[in-house]
Amino acid sequence: MKKKIVITGGLGFIFSHVTEYFVKQGHEVTVIDNCSAGSHPEIIDGSFKFLREDFSQPDGWKMVLEEKPDWLIHAAAITDVDYSIKHSKEVMSNNFMCNLNAFEAVRHSDTITKLLYVSTDEVYGECENPKKETDIIFPRNPYSCSKATGSIMRYAYSNTYTPSTVFDHTAEIRMCNIFGPRQDTRKIMPQIVKSIKEGYSIPLQNNGEGYREYLYVKNIPPMVELIMQKGWRAYNVTAGEGFTVIDLIRRAEAITDKKIKNHPADRPGHDRFYRMDNTRITTELGWKPEYSFDYGLQEYLESEGIL
Repeated sequence: MKKKIVITGGLGFIFSHVTEYFVKQGHEVTVIDNCSAGSHPEIIDGSFKFLREDFSQPDGWKMVLEEKPDWLIHAAAITDVDYSIKHSKEVMSNNFMCNLNAFEAVRHSDTITKLLYVSTDEVYGECENPKKETDIIFPRNPYSCSKATGSIMRYAYSNTYTPSTVFDHTAEIRMCNIFGPRQDTRKIMPQIVKSIKEGYSIPLQNNGEGYREYLYVKNIPPMVELIMQKGWRAYNVTAGEGFTVIDLIRRAEAITDKKIKNHPADRPGHDRFYRMDNTRITTELGWKPEYSFDYGLQEYLESEGIL
């Protein structure tokens, strides 16, 4: 059955792929995006409705109601950690208001049957052991703190507005590091590409020992569809394929036979380890990523004209 879908932040790196996916599926898609850093307005081709608006404005939720959607996918946010450290008030205010507007839209809507809140593994804070969805969240930088507010809102709105449909009609995904085409050049994978192409020297926080799990972006659209159809609570999204930055550089060097420049650097509040347990999404919903890290890395480098 075709749906009316509103996607906030639907021009961003990850969710521009989701926008295109749902359009190809024949759904009626509306994107709300302010075309800030990392957006991809080049995908605007008339196949979906586009509202160039800031979803963080006080009455942003009313834009959603005017569209009368069946599904609301909320991905709009300022997502750069370094930027959040330098501009904490801006990031906290923006992301909090975006989250608030998403939940206000669900509270006031008589058409929305599912809200997907897009979050991050960073809400768990530094963790040497894989975190489960039932573990405490412990964000350690302004960006992750701003995303944790959405996780908390889900419970607050359910408890406050009773009898409530908010809780039953919402799901949350906490994603590991996603990589692939259209990714912002401030992230590690595009920096590796830039180093290979231009001789750019990559700044290595903590000597490149920061450990993250990575997932190719092509895995995300069908996962989102699955969550919208069957999900009803928080889900960790990872395939458990984790690497340090040094590991990533060495893998790229081995594939391309190119030397990647780097230099020591530091960042306040830098977390060394993010790990998540994906048992819930794999057992409850039957999710399994179609594309491995190695496949994604190979295809990504090919798409960048390196291989």
